[in-house]
Amino acid sequence: MDQKVVNKRNTNYAFKLVGYLGHDNKLFDRVCSGGCKGLFSSRENWVCPKCGRELSYILSADNKPMAISEGTVYPAFGPKQEKRDASEVAKRKNGMRPIYRFKMFSFMDEQGILTAPIEHDKCLKGAKVEILSMNHQLVPSWFEVKAKESGRRSEIRVELLVMIYTNYGDKVTVLTEREYAGRIGSYPVNAADGTPAPITLPAQNDDERLDMLQRQIDEIRAAKTAQAAAVPAPQGAMVAQDTVEVPWEGEDELVDLREATDPFAAAI
Repeated sequence: MDQKVVNKRNTNYAFKLVGYLGHDNKLFDRVCSGGCKGLFSSRENWVCPKCGRELSYILSADNKPMAISEGTVYPAFGPKQEKRDASEVAKRKNGMRPIYRFKMFSFMDEQGILTAPIEHDKCLKGAKVEILSMNHQLVPSWFEVKAKESGRRSEIRVELLVMIYTNYGDKVTVLTEREYAGRIGSYPVNAADGTPAPITLPAQNDDERLDMLQRQIDEIRAAKTAQAAAVPAPQGAMVAQDTVEVPWEGEDELVDLREATDPFAAAI
C-alpha cells in the first residue's frame, strides 16, 4: 500500500508498558444506526440488541470503515511495588489509582475487506504484552468503581488510555513466556536510592566486541524474520454501507515502521 513517509528522528515523548491483559480484547466494528448509537462487534451482532435497528460501519474522520480493538493491561510490577505505589497514592490529596487501557485500529482495504487489528485475536485474558506509544500523550479520564457485595467502598480511579497509532510508530506486541521474562528480569540497583547501578562488562578486545555485536545483529534480524512470518492472513470480508460517523483522531504525518525507533531499546 502506498503511503506518505516522513522520517521522524526526534522523540519528545515515549510511553512503554509491559504487563498482562485483564480480559479478552473487545472488538467494535459496527454502530447502531438508531438513536442509541451503541458500538458492537459484527462477530456477535448484525442488528442492535437494544433497539433492533440495523448496524452500520464505524467510520473514521475521512469516512473509512474501521474496527477498534480495546483491552485492559495490568503492569508487571509485582506485589511489593504495587503496595508501595498504593501507599503513595493514599498519601496524595485526591489521589487516584490508575488503570491502563489501549485501543488498536484497522481500516477497510481497497478490496472492501475490513478485518480486526492484527494483534486482536491474540489479545486474550492473561496474555503478556508490551505496549509502546510515541510522541502523543495518553488520554486520561476518571470513573467510579462501584462497591461490591463484599462491602468494599466505591472508588474513583483514573483511566489512562493508550491510543495505538501505527503511523507514529506505536505498537502492541504479544509476548511469549520467554520474551516476557526477559522484559521484567531483575537488574542491579544502588542500595541507597534504588537507581540502576552501572554494569561492569568484562574486558574485551576489538575482535571480541565485533563478534558480540554481530551476534546481536543476527539475533535481531532472525527475530524480525520470525515475526513477519507469524503475521496472520486477513479473515472475512465485509461490504461497506452508510453509517453515522464516530469521532476519530487522525494524523497527517506518517513514519516508515521499518525506521521507527524504540527509545527504550537500550534500557537496562
